[in-house]
Amino acid sequence: MNPFLLLLSLFLYLGLLFLVALLGEGRGRAWVQSPWAYTLSLAVYATAWTFMGSVGRAATEGASFLPIYLGPTLALLLWPFLHERLLSLARAHRLTSWADFLYLRFGHSLLGPLAAAFLVVGLLPYLALQLKAIAQAFLFLRGEEEPLADIALPTALLLALFAILFGTRRLDPSERHQGLVLAVAFESFVKLIALLLVGGVVLWQLGNPFPRVQGHPELLPLLLPQEGLTGHLEWSSLVVLSGLAFLFLPRQFHVSVVENTDPQHLRLAAWAFPLYLLLINLPVLPLALWGRLLLPQGNPDLYVLALPLELGNAPLALLAFLGGVSAATAMVVVESLALSILISNHLLSPLLLRFRALGSLLLWRRISILGVMLLAYLYFRLAGEAYALVAMGLISFVAVAQLAPAGLLGLYWKGATPQGALAGLLGGILLWAYTLFLPALARSGWLPAFFLEGPHPLLRPEGLLGIQGLDPVVHGFLASLTVNLALTLGVSLFTRRKALQEERTGEVEELAALLRRVLGPEAEENFRRQAQALPGREAAGLAETLLAGSVGPATAKLLLLSVTREAPPEALREEVEEAARESRELRAYAQALEEARKELAEAYERLKALDQAKDELLAAVSHELKTPLTAVRALAEILEANPGLPEEERGRYVSLLAKETARLSRLVEEVLAYTRLQAGVPLSRGPTDLRALAEEALALVEPLARERGIALESQLVGVQALTDRDRVLQVLLNLLHNALRHARSRVRLELTLANQEALFRVFDDGPGVPPQARTLVFEPFQSFSGGTGLGLFLARRLVESLGGRFFLEEGEGAAFAFTLPLEVEHEDSGGGR
Repeated sequence: MNPFLLLLSLFLYLGLLFLVALLGEGRGRAWVQSPWAYTLSLAVYATAWTFMGSVGRAATEGASFLPIYLGPTLALLLWPFLHERLLSLARAHRLTSWADFLYLRFGHSLLGPLAAAFLVVGLLPYLALQLKAIAQAFLFLRGEEEPLADIALPTALLLALFAILFGTRRLDPSERHQGLVLAVAFESFVKLIALLLVGGVVLWQLGNPFPRVQGHPELLPLLLPQEGLTGHLEWSSLVVLSGLAFLFLPRQFHVSVVENTDPQHLRLAAWAFPLYLLLINLPVLPLALWGRLLLPQGNPDLYVLALPLELGNAPLALLAFLGGVSAATAMVVVESLALSILISNHLLSPLLLRFRALGSLLLWRRISILGVMLLAYLYFRLAGEAYALVAMGLISFVAVAQLAPAGLLGLYWKGATPQGALAGLLGGILLWAYTLFLPALARSGWLPAFFLEGPHPLLRPEGLLGIQGLDPVVHGFLASLTVNLALTLGVSLFTRRKALQEERTGEVEELAALLRRVLGPEAEENFRRQAQALPGREAAGLAETLLAGSVGPATAKLLLLSVTREAPPEALREEVEEAARESRELRAYAQALEEARKELAEAYERLKALDQAKDELLAAVSHELKTPLTAVRALAEILEANPGLPEEERGRYVSLLAKETARLSRLVEEVLAYTRLQAGVPLSRGPTDLRALAEEALALVEPLARERGIALESQLVGVQALTDRDRVLQVLLNLLHNALRHARSRVRLELTLANQEALFRVFDDGPGVPPQARTLVFEPFQSFSGGTGLGLFLARRLVESLGGRFFLEEGEGAAFAFTLPLEVEHEDSGGGR
């Protein structure tokens, strides 16, 4: 098959996964909440081992592939007793793995890091299995056999990128990754449909293989159950092993516990997931038999691809390839994410805390995903070619099963002790390494071959105590789990339970500050909301839970030591909590008094400012009134003392008298307007013809313009508004008088309609407003050409009281503008500032 087509298909499929994940993060979130999406995400259990390796195992050992799927089916019977209990614990303490539970249950500082490090090493064969499956399939379809690593490395890097993008967006690993869940559910659907189609087409074209087997005696054992004690022991051991792996695999914990959005989804999964396993295994034995009949010399792990090619159906072979890729990628992405959380929570965060670099934990979590994938690729290169796919996966299953004694006994037996759990886990790890992991390296040539013989016949790694005839994986499983369970029970019975860890108590403010430093303001706000009415002991517990979900339980406890103290004994707790409540009430009362003092101080400052403004106003008004009053008095005395003045001279004095009287009237009107604004006099709104109002204002200032030789220009459109007519007229007159006072030759008034608002503009060709005065021109008592300085201040406040905006435009001369709404949305009398 064309390698370019294979590569294109592979990368297009991975691109499709990116799109599905993006859909899950956006519009497809409702699909993620479905119980079917949850059930399909559990099918991440069915990996390339299921898609390709099961057919290979069935082709060589018959029905012995079935226990791998009977175990999870039987384990689901325990869900009402086990999984619901685990879900409640995970939600209460934000658990992200079984390692978190072991630390929570036993409190031993070594249990979490030991379990995390061991799981990383123990699951490398399983991750390598997926890379091997993709590489084998790719090279087989290309028609080549070497090198096996041809496509594995770029695939590993792409899957690491996928896990980083959709699994590590935030520090909190207990948050749900909706895009990732939808992508895994989609892949579960793809691999099921692909395998069923391959099996269906092969059976359709070749027929039933079982009658043909009768003529091949060498194939008849594949249809018969294993006989004898050894056969029964291997069968039942694999059932137990696969059931424990289903419960304790990090990826299964992640999809079934961390990503669970509703405990009610367990009811559907309890029967739908076994049905899924049944459907995906239906084609396995027929494909295995036809592979042995038609391709006796072929690689059994590749029968799923080889049979479509044997039938000349290249598109079906390509579909099978994508199904295998789908099975492998789902597992790799979720497992690498789960392992990165284990690494960061139990190995990296205590180290980063010691070096005060906890802020870089998210970066290190992403680096750990890449590191896990590169280690899996390295294991694939070192030992992957010496084992069939299923054998590689079973080595990892045995590793994961070492968590079972401490985990299950810790859940249901109060007598389990930290010493027992640690002893059992250490014993199981050592036996697993001696009987399975190191022999795998020896068979690959990376250890001396004589290692397989052991230092003594009774200490052979694959035949301890002289046991012979057992499958190496079953032997390693029984040996390691027996020692693990015996040590856990035995040491627990002969050691005392560790005293309950001292409870801590703390202040909400200090705890919130710690959460802000480590997790950010969002976590702080969430904590404050939940801890508002909690006593110090419960608040400290809540803070520890929030921290544990992000940085691991051990680091969370260390962080809390700096802001908490030991809680008092039970006998004194009530009195201490009562004293704490009184202390909090006193602090709250003191805080309220301090706030009241600040408010009074601010009110006092405002009163001082108002008093000073009043003094300034009185001084300014007195000064401004004095000038026209003096002029009026002088003119009146002249007229009274000289009754015989000529008519022309008398008229000139009368005209001056009228002008000063008008000036005095304007000053009084400005002061009254300012007083009304400060007093908050209500508006008097009514339908107003703004064009007619503008023409009236122009007519009122026309004599002053004619006297000064200023040309009045206008451009007015017809606009109706619901507003206070007198206030608008006052604003226009203020602006027009201001413009006439500064204009050289012309003043222009414009009225337009813009964005459902009436817009007035008043221009003059005077010197304009100096740059240094632009920020002060609307302040009261700020005059740059004589007067009280109230005109523009009043104009702006009047406009704002009417719901409009007042501003000074850029350009030559002075250009003031204001808007008025056509309809009133709210009313503001304009009082105060």
